[in-house]
Amino acid sequence: MSTTIATNQTNYMNQIYLKMRRLLQASALVIFHLLLAHTAAAQNTATVKGLVTDERNSPIPGVSVLAKNLNGGTAVSTQTDTAGVFQFRALAAGPYSFVLSYIGYETQTLSGYNLKAGEIISLTAKLKEEAKGLSDVVVVGFGTQKKANLTGAVSTVKLDEILGDRPVTSTSQVLQGAAPGLQVTTSSGQPGARSGLNIRGFTSINGGAPLVLVDNVAMDMEDINPKDIASVTVLKDASSSAIYGARAAFGVILITTKQGGRNQPIKFDYSGNLASTQPSTLPQKTTVDEFVGALNDFGTTTYWAGQSVETWMQLLQQYRQNPAQFPESGIATVSGIQYPLAQNDLYDSFMPGGFEQLHNLSFSGGSEKSNFRVSTGYTNQDGIMATKADGFTRYNLNAYLNTNLTSKLVASLNVLYHNSTRNTPRDFGSLFYNAITFGPYAPTGSGIAPNGSVLPYSTPNNVLEKEPFNISRNNNLRIFGKLEYTLAKGLKVQAEYTFNQINNNDISQTTVNQYINPLNFTVSPISVNSAYTRANSGTNYNAVNIYANYSTVLADKHNLDFVAGTNQEKSVQNGFGVSRLGVISQGSPSISGSTGTITGNDDFNSFAVSGYFGRLNYNYDGKYLFEATGRYDGSSRFPSDGRFGFFPSFSAGWNILEEGFMDRIRTKVSALKLRASYGDIGNQVVLNANGSQNYYPYIPSSSPGNSTWIDPITGVLRVTVPPPSLVSASFTWERVQTSNLGLDFGFFKNRLSGAFEVYIRKTLGMLAPSNELPALLGTGAPLQNVADLKVKGWEFSLGWSDKVRDFRYGLNFNVSDNQAYISDYNNPSGLLNINGDGTIANYFVGQRIGDIWGFVTQGFFTSADFVPGSLNAGLQGGKLLPGVAPYRGVNQNPGDIRFVDLNGDGTIFTGNNTLGDPGDRTVIGNNNRRLQFGLNGNAAYKNFDFSFAINGVGKRDIWISNQVYFPYLDQFSGIFANQLDYWTPGRTDAFYPRSYSNASGNTGVSRNVQTRYLSNGAYIRLKNVSVGYTLPSKLFNNAVRARIFCSAENILTLDHLPEGLDAESQNLGSGGIYPFIKKYSFGANISF
Repeated sequence: MSTTIATNQTNYMNQIYLKMRRLLQASALVIFHLLLAHTAAAQNTATVKGLVTDERNSPIPGVSVLAKNLNGGTAVSTQTDTAGVFQFRALAAGPYSFVLSYIGYETQTLSGYNLKAGEIISLTAKLKEEAKGLSDVVVVGFGTQKKANLTGAVSTVKLDEILGDRPVTSTSQVLQGAAPGLQVTTSSGQPGARSGLNIRGFTSINGGAPLVLVDNVAMDMEDINPKDIASVTVLKDASSSAIYGARAAFGVILITTKQGGRNQPIKFDYSGNLASTQPSTLPQKTTVDEFVGALNDFGTTTYWAGQSVETWMQLLQQYRQNPAQFPESGIATVSGIQYPLAQNDLYDSFMPGGFEQLHNLSFSGGSEKSNFRVSTGYTNQDGIMATKADGFTRYNLNAYLNTNLTSKLVASLNVLYHNSTRNTPRDFGSLFYNAITFGPYAPTGSGIAPNGSVLPYSTPNNVLEKEPFNISRNNNLRIFGKLEYTLAKGLKVQAEYTFNQINNNDISQTTVNQYINPLNFTVSPISVNSAYTRANSGTNYNAVNIYANYSTVLADKHNLDFVAGTNQEKSVQNGFGVSRLGVISQGSPSISGSTGTITGNDDFNSFAVSGYFGRLNYNYDGKYLFEATGRYDGSSRFPSDGRFGFFPSFSAGWNILEEGFMDRIRTKVSALKLRASYGDIGNQVVLNANGSQNYYPYIPSSSPGNSTWIDPITGVLRVTVPPPSLVSASFTWERVQTSNLGLDFGFFKNRLSGAFEVYIRKTLGMLAPSNELPALLGTGAPLQNVADLKVKGWEFSLGWSDKVRDFRYGLNFNVSDNQAYISDYNNPSGLLNINGDGTIANYFVGQRIGDIWGFVTQGFFTSADFVPGSLNAGLQGGKLLPGVAPYRGVNQNPGDIRFVDLNGDGTIFTGNNTLGDPGDRTVIGNNNRRLQFGLNGNAAYKNFDFSFAINGVGKRDIWISNQVYFPYLDQFSGIFANQLDYWTPGRTDAFYPRSYSNASGNTGVSRNVQTRYLSNGAYIRLKNVSVGYTLPSKLFNNAVRARIFCSAENILTLDHLPEGLDAESQNLGSGGIYPFIKKYSFGANISF
């Protein structure tokens, strides 16, 4: 049967290969026909030379020059060199126009040239700088608008400008710090790791995230190749995103892909990037001598693994004097106890670094009636671990075709395919945890087991080598078709259909391989049982959009634009998993090739959204702007009586600069617009207790399971069925209301431009338990629309770009801030369910989201706090002086943390965990990311270019309680160099408190959440630096544009945390997470 499974896997890979081969064959056929269509014999040709300068007569390199044959011949293009010169050597005779375009300048067309055979002509052109930003077209819901006419809170990102040559595979990583109000968080640096997205802060107690649309279709941002993206638009307030309805309550991210252009010759683009990777930060371990010395300071006489600390210290001294007298392994044996003496580096053996390669190839072009673009991408990320079990591979294919079927009917087709494979080591979280927390003495090779056999130590490098790894495969196919029909002047009807199929396949395996524990040298397997697990899941998504656009101008000044349509979506998800113990063959595992117990599970979810929308835009002579949007939405997640809702929004703007009284300053001020908006959107998201989405919150549910009671007759476990959950028959949408006020400004032809926004977002009627019910009921209270939330915030962005002769440069800065508060919640008892990190697991009126509750630290207890003569020789067992408050139930000693008695009752305690009696705890910080900022810059001089990206957080508090921060949290963990500043009788001004033998005693109390050890989570990170050089075009006869570059990612971080802890991480957890990655890359871009 193992052979059968292997054959099936081979067949599966063959199917993938055949599909890819057919796609490539089809692509090759398309290329062949397009090449034929664009190839013409040019027996009678002419030569055209030209010079392009700016208004100050400085040459402009890199200008795109398109030669259009007005007789319908092939259009060809070239670019100016560093001297601003371009040349066409063999243009077919006939009439021509020449189109010159360059970023930051107005496009210019030179017409009236009738070329004759053998003729050589010269052209000159002077490009005029454009007023930057005013005429930019911005993608909005089901349409586009000029940036000058926008009234909502919208940010645009030209991805090519911030992506550049960065060695990243994730679009979300590129967007970090690029738009104000957009927060991108990542949990780790694992290859293929996905990021979290948020717009304008905390959304709802039931969750919520931005809707990501790729060419108007919902899609995971990480499944799109960044190199295929032309622009990104972030819709942040209700007025701009309301038209998308149910899934857009907390903003929309619109991604527009590259699609080729009309009347363009076929163009090939290749980009390649090779990168080496290494951890950005790791905690610095102590030496073996420092570790054992710390145990001695803590009062440990015998280590938990049996070693005498005194003997260990003596052996270490002898080992340092003469290592040759000890075994080569560096492990001494005394009275049957092994003492490791040598310093070993688990980091080098476990995380030596990795290698990445990114390759992208595209070709595009178009005629007067068609345009196309086909791109392929290949990503191979070899993780930093010393094994192929740590890696991510992705293949992308994106094909787009747009053509005029008739003079009124335009059709477009987009096929996007994504295939990825992620390899992860078995239980890699534990591997990182062990690599970090194992003592500096842990051996990395093999040892001698008590029975005399040679076995590997269970250090992470050996586990990586010996254990099978998990495999996750993902296939994502999206087909998008669109028809656009022009009914009359200004009136178009558009119909879009999307089919998206996602398939996931996961395989994992555990073994019973034997290892030697490197801490106590006992022999045991990592798992008690071998097991093999397979899981499959699939999603089929269908969406239809039908809408009409009508635009007209009345009396030359009244501009009207109207959109109306419908949006219908349905998604069906299903999956199953099966696992079996007792794998017979570890080399070819299978379910049927195992002998143990079989367990399985399955799941099925579906949802549907039905929406009808309309939007009216009006502007009077570009001065006064108004927009009204309404959407009538229905969601399958609500009971039939509350399934539909109507959500309106409004916005208005005033282009102050268009007023006559602004004429005097118009030479300096190029943009000044005031805008305001108010809107209402419905939120349909409801979460389960584990954070997953609940698609049927109105249906009572129960979770049957096996009891611990065995039927005496049948001998099997009885099945238990707990009471079903209570549900309300009346709950409906949460309503998200946003008020926004903004100011856009520009100076000096918009070389200096920016915007400032203030906003209030209210999430009203959040689903929460309606009443406190007695525990005797056996289930929780039903969800009802009884809770409210308010978010207040602001955003600021500022950009400058200019050119001084051959030097061009630009800077863009943004910063944003917000805070969220609970304005209504049913918690009459004022209960405080405080988590281990000091945050609140429940809610109450007035609560600021992210607040950290803890004790106020007064310092260390000293000998002066105790009755003279009451302390023993170990400075323990003393009696505190009257008026010195102890922690209730704990005998305090010098070196323990002393807390302030806030309530004055003479003891330190947690109270009864209510607002009325929180004990001696109070709000000491907040873990919300405040003052998030980003700074992006670029510069170019002739053929050289440079760019950088910086981002960070200006204010954040973090409570960290893991082994990397606190020394000796448990007796099994090591000690780090930053933790050696601990209290001893001779070092009373230390940073860390007193530790006790084998992590016992008052260790836990001194590490309660408190002000002394509340960390500053603010940071600034140099995210990327890139330097490039464009090779002179004359080297390639002006037929090829080639550029080489080098880039560095995550190269410098300034923060307040110990080494090994990354302030950017969303969840520091135990400290044993996959580190963020530092990259150094080299690559090339080639176009022809």
